[in-house]
Amino acid sequence: MILDDRDMIADMLLMQKQLIHSYMMAERESANSHLREALHDLHGEEENLHAKMFHSMHQRDWYKTPVAGQQAIESSIINWEQKLVRQPELRHQS
Repeated sequence: MILDDRDMIADMLLMQKQLIHSYMMAERESANSHLREALHDLHGEEENLHAKMFHSMHQRDWYKTPVAGQQAIESSIINWEQKLVRQPELRHQS
């Protein structure tokens, strides 16, 4: 099977998503502060690579993102507001 550029970048983007999730979970569950900091740095690097690949695909029209209408935006805001009322622990604590 021969992969073209689009297939390879799409595969790399999927890998980046998986790596980002894995680093995030490991970072959150690390009891050692030095390890947590190292995982945080790796997580950030993977997010930067993901952003570059996403933008590369999006510019080539290989990754389409729908434009949200006003109703969809308002519905999403209402859903999150309701979720935050039910689960106040989701609010970011400073």
